[in-house]
Order: sequence, then structure tokens, then C-alpha cells
Amino acid sequence: AESILAMTDRDLQRLQGVHPKLVSAVTNILGLLPMFVVMGVRTVAEQQALYAQGRTLPGPIVTFKDGVTHRSNHQPHPDGLGYAVDLAFVGTDPFNASHPWEQYGAAVEAAGLVWGCRWKMVDRPHAELPIT
Repeated sequence: AESILAMTDRDLQRLQGVHPKLVSAVTNILGLLPMFVVMGVRTVAEQQALYAQGRTLPGPIVTFKDGVTHRSNHQPHPDGLGYAVDLAFVGTDPFNASHPWEQYGAAVEAAGLVWGCRWKMVDRPHAELPIT
């Protein structure tokens, strides 16, 4: 078994502007699984670039959120904080389906978060605060 890595400076940097409840949950998950933070807060431009994938840019469609009409929870909310993060597994193929994604999802849901794997467009790396 791989040893669990502590949160890195890169992880902390990528969690800048993310809601403190979500940062706390991610910190706990990173203590359980060999994962890293891929993305926290996104700008409108970053969200639009992801939305363009599979539409006007090459690659598969990865989001239905255009960043303007339909905002992603990665984008800052009115309180100025991001409510979503993406995590992936440490190693050569961080998004490979062979990783223990169900274990990650169980940790996400145990923390009271929403796991993107439960959506119609499956997004295994995605975790977000429930919007009440």
C-alpha cells in the first residue's frame, strides 16, 4: 500500500478561496487516501475553457456549466468562496478508473459532501458542499 501523503504546498495553494468547511473535509480525505488537489476555485475564463472542450475545442465534453449562464460551484459564490474541488490519485495515471474511487466517494459522502460520481455526467474527482 502507498503511504498517505500530507497536504502539500501545491494542495494548499489550490485550496485558496475554497470554503473552509470544504478545505477541512479535503484535508481529512487527503489524510486517508493518496490523493492531491487538482483544482479548487475557477475563474469564469477557466470554466469557459472547460465548457468549450468537446464543443469548440478538441476533447470530450466535461461540463454542462458555461461559467456565465450556468455557473460551476468551483466559481466563487456571492460570499467570495468556491464550493467545489477536484481530487485525483497520486501516481502516473491520476484519473484511472482502477483507483479506489468508491473509497474516495465514501469519504466524500461521509463528510456530508456531494460526490460528482452520483450525477448523470459522472465526475469522479468532484466533491462539493451541498447547496441548501
